[in-house]
Amino acid sequence: MGTSTTFLNERAWRYFWHPVCTVAELRAAAADGNRPLAVTLLGERLAVAEIGGRVAALKDRCIHRSTKLSVGRVEAGGLRCAYHGWLYGADGRCREIPSMPEHSIPDDCRVAAHDAAIEYDLVWVRLDSSLDTRIPGCPAFGDAAFRCVAGEPYTWPTSAARRLENFVDLAHFPFVHDGTLGDRRQPLVPIAKVDRLNRELRFRFVPSPEMQLPGVALMAPTDYRLWVPFTVNLEFFFPDGERSQLWMSASPVESGVCRSFWFTCRTADRDGPDQPHLDFQALVLSEDLPVIEAQEPPEIPAPAEEYSVRTDKVSIAYRRWLKELSKAADEDADALARCLDSVRIESDRTFDDMPPAASASAAG
Repeated sequence: MGTSTTFLNERAWRYFWHPVCTVAELRAAAADGNRPLAVTLLGERLAVAEIGGRVAALKDRCIHRSTKLSVGRVEAGGLRCAYHGWLYGADGRCREIPSMPEHSIPDDCRVAAHDAAIEYDLVWVRLDSSLDTRIPGCPAFGDAAFRCVAGEPYTWPTSAARRLENFVDLAHFPFVHDGTLGDRRQPLVPIAKVDRLNRELRFRFVPSPEMQLPGVALMAPTDYRLWVPFTVNLEFFFPDGERSQLWMSASPVESGVCRSFWFTCRTADRDGPDQPHLDFQALVLSEDLPVIEAQEPPEIPAPAEEYSVRTDKVSIAYRRWLKELSKAADEDADALARCLDSVRIESDRTFDDMPPAASASAAG
């Protein structure tokens, strides 16, 4: 099929919010000697810390002699570099140079500071704030009808787009998840109607009722909501009226590497043990990982590099929108906004009874 070429412009993802760590991870670092937490987002190394009651994400490089700020200390007034003690506020501006206490510090003496916010017990970062984007929804979080349990984040050697695509791929269930989410004897899958609305892709999956799967398996008529670029929520509707949700956001660490954050949520047996539900998801992930890490390249390639068929309809719709967004990002933020707000309705379903996109406010 030829040599792989770059299909998507990763610069487009800088306009969006991505999770970079859990609040628990951030506070564990603070408890261990008041340390900030080092993270990487889209290849950018960041030092994340809570400073003055707000979360901050600073470029992980002191402007003085280039020591990583993530090896410094968090103080009441900011983040202090370990090398010469320069102190940076949450806005990235240098507040103190200990060796020159009488020196007036210029306004441009600062490190890059990015938008950061806490939502769903996760720290979110946006590298470019010139486009009005929102933190993706997580419908079950904070809903009293659900018990929402956070799974352990995991890092895989694949792109965030590949990880998300695997999450919404219907045709792999019978083969990768035979006996857990699918049945190899029933490889046929429905051709979903995929709608683009409220900055989401939405579709429904109805599995065959003849499949015999474990009781803890999340397999029922399912509504998929995909917030571009890399967040998805599945809501399962069971015959007894109970519901479950499975939420995942794949954070693009760098090219070919992503870290996924996830929740499993349920209305049934809310006082029951969580471990069986976490264990089942761990089993599903262990089945996915060998095939995902074997994909070459780890980034989504140009269309000519892979052969697509009708049952790839969801991933084709997803790739098409990502490509449109990445092309729009080459123009300007306005073009990207128009592409992000574009609507395509394919199904006959109405969305009047569906919850709107999350309105979580982004910290600027």
